Amino acid sequence: MTLRVVGKNIVKPDAYDKVTGQALYAGDLKRPGMLFGKAVRSPYAHALILSIDTGPALDIPGVQAVLTARDIPGENHVGMTGIKDQLVLAEEKVRFLGEAVAVVAAETQEAAEEAAGRVAVKYQALPVIETPEQGLWDGAVKISPEGNLCWHKKVVRGDWAAAVEEAAAVVRGEYRTPRVEHAYLEPEAVLAEPVDDGILVWSSTKSVHLDRREIARILGWPLERVQVTAAYIGGSFGGKSDLPLNCMASLLCWKTGRPVSMTLEREESIQTTTKRHACVLRYIHAADAQGRLIAVRMEAIGDAGGYVDYTASVMQRMIIHGAGPYRVPNVWLEGWGVLTNNPVCGAMRGFGTPQVAFACERQMDRLAGKLGIDPVELRMKNVLKKGDIFTTGQAVDHEPGLKEGLLKAREIMAAFPPSPSHPEEKAAWGLACFYYGNGRTGMGDEGVATFRLLEDGRVQVAVGSPDIGQGSGTVLVQIAAEGLGLEIDQVSFVSADTRQTLDSGTTSGTRLTAVVGKAVKDGAEEWRGLMLLTAATILGVPVEDLRFDSSTGEPRLVSSRGYLGFREIYRETRARAINLEVTKSHTYATTSLDPENGQGSPYGVYTYGVQLAGLSVDACTGKVHLKKLVSVLNIGRPINPILLEGQVAGGVSMGAGYALTEEIKLKEGKVLNPRFSSYLLLTSLDIPPVECVVLPLNDQKGPYGAVGIGEPATISVAAAIANAVSRAVGAQFFNLPLRPEDIVHKTKELRTKNTEVRKNW
Repeated sequence: MTLRVVGKNIVKPDAYDKVTGQALYAGDLKRPGMLFGKAVRSPYAHALILSIDTGPALDIPGVQAVLTARDIPGENHVGMTGIKDQLVLAEEKVRFLGEAVAVVAAETQEAAEEAAGRVAVKYQALPVIETPEQGLWDGAVKISPEGNLCWHKKVVRGDWAAAVEEAAAVVRGEYRTPRVEHAYLEPEAVLAEPVDDGILVWSSTKSVHLDRREIARILGWPLERVQVTAAYIGGSFGGKSDLPLNCMASLLCWKTGRPVSMTLEREESIQTTTKRHACVLRYIHAADAQGRLIAVRMEAIGDAGGYVDYTASVMQRMIIHGAGPYRVPNVWLEGWGVLTNNPVCGAMRGFGTPQVAFACERQMDRLAGKLGIDPVELRMKNVLKKGDIFTTGQAVDHEPGLKEGLLKAREIMAAFPPSPSHPEEKAAWGLACFYYGNGRTGMGDEGVATFRLLEDGRVQVAVGSPDIGQGSGTVLVQIAAEGLGLEIDQVSFVSADTRQTLDSGTTSGTRLTAVVGKAVKDGAEEWRGLMLLTAATILGVPVEDLRFDSSTGEPRLVSSRGYLGFREIYRETRARAINLEVTKSHTYATTSLDPENGQGSPYGVYTYGVQLAGLSVDACTGKVHLKKLVSVLNIGRPINPILLEGQVAGGVSMGAGYALTEEIKLKEGKVLNPRFSSYLLLTSLDIPPVECVVLPLNDQKGPYGAVGIGEPATISVAAAIANAVSRAVGAQFFNLPLRPEDIVHKTKELRTKNTEVRKNW
């Protein structure tokens, strides 16, 4: 199929405004008479609230309102999923350090901050649960009235225990991954302003329609009184879902009748907003003598923090993806989500799969070593192919391309052997495979798009899901233009505004290209057909006599009797009351997992890949020098190659930071490194060239065969780096990040062991 627009490098329309500083983010928005909001936050990670005295704060000049939980007119519970256990303002107790107990509005930011410090709250400290293992102890203090175990499920096929007994090789391991920060440049921000008989909220958010529902419920209002729109968004990576912040600003706006702006300080953001789940992962891998996997057992324990948030969704992805992209007849993949008094954990790029990919791919390298098989060859024997069965029982009805990816990876590694810079360095390649289901897990994930003709002759496509910086708006316009048969500049795009769009779901789960994009493609084709019928009626010609002509500035329909420009068609349809609007939805044929064994078809399309890391390790200092990072991907047809490369470069960089430096350090729920000066991010000087290789495969159900890349770009990078470091120094590593001191310790330990062996010999 020859495509006109899809597959072209189209620059994002917001690029110029962003790089020149003209883009207005939520924290930049100003309104006449605007107030500033500030939350009063708990200094305790776990404590009863005995009393709150707002009087001293109200005495501060310029303070217009101080609200506590008792002032909330509607419900006080919010949540990203069906579990709505988090409070906008804590009532009887706090469950993590920094949880909001009151919120202040004042004429200036300084007055708001002073007033927040004057709210007198008396607490009674409670024991702090610092780890999920501690939360599961008998007699552990209960964070929730229902207990600390907030989620537990498993995926089971075959008889893993019997298979292990018959195995030629068995590898066991316990792995630990840290809680990490999203580290977007723009902190969370919101502006709530009164409009007519309601409220308009401008937010840095990935979910305008979800925010709208939650805000309306908190205010006790009908939905139509609340509207939410996303401003420019300065990064998300799974974050930017701070429902309490949006609700606090909305409550202050309702109370004062004035616009209210709230922006989190960086330390406040790092302490109080969601993180990637820290995990303990225990694995057993079993294979026959030829290296074919016969069984995988996984136990994953995730630290949810003080509230559930996205824990159920994240842990479910972990158990679905826990055995990796491999053909395994016998599996037992079990997960537990446990409440602690640490910062709440939620969605972050990869949605639980980077954790299990690290542990599973480390297991695969260790299994290869035990069997004496090359790691690439071991994977080649086991990767999924068309006709196989996922661990959930879903048939693989497309070609994953993992074998082709591994062959390409072998070729790349042979062509570019990493070389040490000095004698104390050791160099090696490492690689790791991944797969990722696009969309929400077996939940009837619906993409929705609306098409309408505008007065200026352009066709508008409207979707509710925000572009959080990745360029989804550009990709969706390309899909629309292709389906409509128009040029890019003849398509208008609107998103993330509840006043103009229907709910097409959150920007999460790598769902926009594959799920929303499919609705856009189908809608564009349906609207094109409707347009032909309408023009045929107006001109009095058969549909077959019409053709689209987009070669002029204004698109038109041409027939043997002349032509009609889109502006004229707009006027004619208005005059004749003809409806030229099309709303199209798309849902892939998925099923939820059965509660007993986790069997089902959770996703409609999947992304696959092999990621490689070439590096050297300084044995004296433990410093890892990244030389080359490569992603070999099956993403179907690239809609916009340059945006694809940008997503891969960013995702790989994030994965490298996860591998080497990033870690939220905690003590009794307090973040000890709440600044970018102490939370160590890799910089452009630390990241080597990032190569993106796209496999020529295109047999999935996504729009024009495309699937998503936003989250998959990160998934197995840390695993590939860990495998390379282990190979370089000859020692095994089980925890992230790979700290220099741990590498030095392992290297010394190995040298001592080898010396002892030589002495004994």
